[in-house]
Amino acid sequence: MPSALPPPSVLLDAAATWSTSVGHGGAVELVEEWLWPHGQSRVAHVRTGAGDVVVKWERSARNVERAVEALRRYVPVLGDDAGQLLAADVDAHVLVMTHVPGTLAVGAVALDPDVHRQAGALLARLHASAPAVPDEGYGERLLAELDEKISAHAGLVDAADLVRLRAVAAPVAHVRSVRLVPTHRDYGPRNWLVDAQGRVRVIDFAHCEPSPWAVDLQKLTMREWRGRPDLEAAFLEGYGRVPDDEDRLVLRAYVALSTLAIIAWSIAHDDPAFEAEARSVLAGLVAG
Repeated sequence: MPSALPPPSVLLDAAATWSTSVGHGGAVELVEEWLWPHGQSRVAHVRTGAGDVVVKWERSARNVERAVEALRRYVPVLGDDAGQLLAADVDAHVLVMTHVPGTLAVGAVALDPDVHRQAGALLARLHASAPAVPDEGYGERLLAELDEKISAHAGLVDAADLVRLRAVAAPVAHVRSVRLVPTHRDYGPRNWLVDAQGRVRVIDFAHCEPSPWAVDLQKLTMREWRGRPDLEAAFLEGYGRVPDDEDRLVLRAYVALSTLAIIAWSIAHDDPAFEAEARSVLAGLVAG
């Protein structure tokens, strides 16, 4: 089991320290707080004398490092369409960011074509925030990573399904060269905010790192786009690009890899709903 979360005072103190540093005193008020059963993060909307901020504590040091790098290097291009970094205490795993309005895209909002169109346009801006970097041999490395996952999780999935899953992903080895861009790597409605006017904004850059652009279609492919080609079409219209054959090979192999990782994570964190979702995607992959 993960160790205990820090108390809310840790987040409030971080907000107060930032507010004081910009000359507005240390008075703060907790407006709203978000916790998740997995215990990996704690997030608070805090009102300060210098304005409203969002403060996040993240358990994973690696996630903190990735978020800070993304918020400093890539996210500024999104302007007020994403929370911007105000302060970071990397040792304490705490980030202070600007507050952006909106609520998480859930229910019918998560299945609104216009929301997907806007999200596609935002992702294109993120991907263009740094020059693309050529990467040779990506497909072979991705397949090797899948082979490692198959070996590591052999007891969690039927052996015949693992053989078929590997066969489904194997053509990615023929993808010799890709171009790496700053990818979100957890892109979907759970990380989109939609305000009262229907404007979409993006949050949570804890997994952001350079990858092929199609990697950012993984979550949507596994969830909202299943049986909803209209949502995929709207998103790609907003993005301004349609995946080619090699993009599809990368995406399919990455989805295969992700299903195994999610199944293992879900079992370790006692999340049967998340596990069932991944197993459903796995069944679709091996069925062809």
